[in-house]
Amino acid sequence: MTALVWTLTGCGGTETNSSGERSSDNATYENKVILHALADPEELTPLNSNDNASTMVHQNMFQALVSIDYKTYEIIPVLAKARPVFTEMPGGKVRADFEIRPEAKWDNGDPITGEDVDFSLRVLKNPETNSKPLKPYFEDIEEVIIDKNNPKKFSFIYAKPYMIIESALTDLYILPDHIYDPEGLMKKFTVKQLYKDAEKLRNNADIKKFADQYNGSKFQREVIEGSGPYKFAKWSPNQRVILERKPEWWGYQVKDANHWFEAYPDELIYESINDMTTATVALKGEKIDAMKGIEPKAFVTDLKKSKTFTNKFATHSPPLFSYDYIAINQRRDKFSDPRTRKALAHIMNVDQLIQTFTYGLGERVATFTHPSLGERISPKVKPYSHDIKKAQQLLAEAGWKDTDGNGILDKEIDGEKVDFEIDLNFNTGNSRRERACLIFQAEAKKAGVKVNILPLEWSVMLERNKSHNFDMFVSGWISSPLESDPKQIWHTDSYNDRGSNYTGFGNDKTDKIIDDMRAEMDPDKRFKLYHQLQEAIHEDVPYIFLLAQKERIAIHKKFGNAYTSGIRPGYRPNGFQVSKPIAN
Repeated sequence: MTALVWTLTGCGGTETNSSGERSSDNATYENKVILHALADPEELTPLNSNDNASTMVHQNMFQALVSIDYKTYEIIPVLAKARPVFTEMPGGKVRADFEIRPEAKWDNGDPITGEDVDFSLRVLKNPETNSKPLKPYFEDIEEVIIDKNNPKKFSFIYAKPYMIIESALTDLYILPDHIYDPEGLMKKFTVKQLYKDAEKLRNNADIKKFADQYNGSKFQREVIEGSGPYKFAKWSPNQRVILERKPEWWGYQVKDANHWFEAYPDELIYESINDMTTATVALKGEKIDAMKGIEPKAFVTDLKKSKTFTNKFATHSPPLFSYDYIAINQRRDKFSDPRTRKALAHIMNVDQLIQTFTYGLGERVATFTHPSLGERISPKVKPYSHDIKKAQQLLAEAGWKDTDGNGILDKEIDGEKVDFEIDLNFNTGNSRRERACLIFQAEAKKAGVKVNILPLEWSVMLERNKSHNFDMFVSGWISSPLESDPKQIWHTDSYNDRGSNYTGFGNDKTDKIIDDMRAEMDPDKRFKLYHQLQEAIHEDVPYIFLLAQKERIAIHKKFGNAYTSGIRPGYRPNGFQVSKPIAN
């Protein structure tokens, strides 16, 4: 694709020469955006992948019926003409009515209709597709009814009320069946069948054949097509993913509807650099146009204080609706006693992590709810104090003692003496999580616990998490200011089939709290259930909760319309417009 070149004269700046390198002779810019990515996407199969890198790319290729406004945090229509209309039905059911925009069409010119929405739900409800993290959000949709006179009108029938009945739809990307199911395998099943008999259908030949194809490498890395403004162009592993703007995208007809219809750069290039120091150097050298998650020290003490940098880049610190945690595999014998897990929580010096790493851009968390959303947080849940003596007491109560005098606690498990040794994983290139590991390792040694720090590539760590092949790991969850359904992470149903309950948390009591919460439409009653779940998690300690941060973003000033947000990834690169010269 030939990029449009913007020439800005009479000032200093950068340009891209024939070798792809940038110099500072003239302010000549190609109409493209180079964005930092900490890692390659796990895969680009829509509905299957839910890692941060995949989400960043997906947002520009696929569309949902509704999404979140980056500025107001309200739900706004995208493929749908308007937000859905909900109606209570006999028997406790709920109907949601939609109509797709008349302009909406696929790249081949076919209109986007309720049939495509129905297909996307069938993909999600296929029991063999690798979309386990998303399935709980849509499990109560028992039927899709398409208007016989207008296929753009359709209704979802929910078997019961659902706490985030509308906001969950922001994660339902609508897929073209002519791309993802050319053989029509899923046409043989209805949403109602998959709602009622999903487990019975697991061994159905067509169900398995479709899932094998959909989960396979073709749709992970080669064929990725949606209704969004950008198309997949190239993926060079461990280097970059390139998206190209569609010249005849349907959304140009409604470009003023909202920011989800902005599409100005000709290319979006996601540059994979998994070392943050290297990435920051690339940013300062203008080889990257926008970067989020900049290390706090570099952001506060280097970049923001450098006139050379701030002349060319704008810095932003919007709220970040996410949190870091240390996960404990509580179904492993050495972690099975909750006193052991509480001891590990007392070992971690979270305040040291915040003081030495965030530079005023972080705060401690004690639960999965962002601290800014106070009404959803139980007042009974307080962070575990850093207390080595308390940790040693709890470990002794749990049977851990240094019987051989080697400085490492041990315990008899299944008739065998086992040293208390922990393998602690984090994703390579994330210095904040590495720092958390180092602090935990040093403090654990004081309590007689040996910790081996094992950095892993993100894809490798994610695979180990999903298969529960770990002792402990440091990671984080991204959410939004909207309410989130806790089933994905905290329900025992999410422990199996590669779900997101990596630690094995939960029992019948906590599952009931989650089930009751999901069906409760009264916010006050629902918040009480939030509190009960938070208190149960706090007592059981599947996670050592760490911190929530403010985001650290830098965007080149050559772009106008480059606003930031608390919604990940923190900016909308499809709206960036090359617009103005850079000051010397």
